[in-house]
Amino acid sequence: MSATNHQPIFERLIRLLDPLDPAEVHGLLCGLLCADRELSREQWLLHASELAEDDVELTEAARDVLLKLFEYGSAQLSGDPDWSVTPLLPDDDTPLSRRARALGAWCQGLLYGLGLGQAAERGELSPESQEFLRDATDIARVGFETDNASEADETAYAEVVEYLRVGLLLVQQDLYRSAQRHSRLH
Repeated sequence: MSATNHQPIFERLIRLLDPLDPAEVHGLLCGLLCADRELSREQWLLHASELAEDDVELTEAARDVLLKLFEYGSAQLSGDPDWSVTPLLPDDDTPLSRRARALGAWCQGLLYGLGLGQAAERGELSPESQEFLRDATDIARVGFETDNASEADETAYAEVVEYLRVGLLLVQQDLYRSAQRHSRLH
């Protein structure tokens, strides 16, 4: 998803996906795609629209962006396992408190997507993946209250983002291997 103007992509997505949170939506997509490699565009739109408030209908523009996000996420998660799938988060110029909230929203979306996709019923997770999901649950609850971030805070944030990226790939690989074993048995 390339930016066509100078506004950061995340900020453009906030406007285009309103009332949805782009980080939470991307986390949801990653969770759903990990759990269900056969997720259809229609299923994706249904799940994404469920994140909106009850009486809010998504605009056609938001639906188009969601479909582009689906294609982008599918490409990220269906390619080479070392492909650089990365949580969709605000850029580094955004205050750390906002980036930390987005990180929490991404984790919430991921966990929700794995639940909706019935990941627990679809495959067996390694102890490392299970630990990652416990950590993601904790990260979803964490906040950062100041905009005056130190270099150590920035480093810690970058390390958490990398941990989430690697953990997502680990969960995906566990579920994929488990699905392959299951299909060979049946």
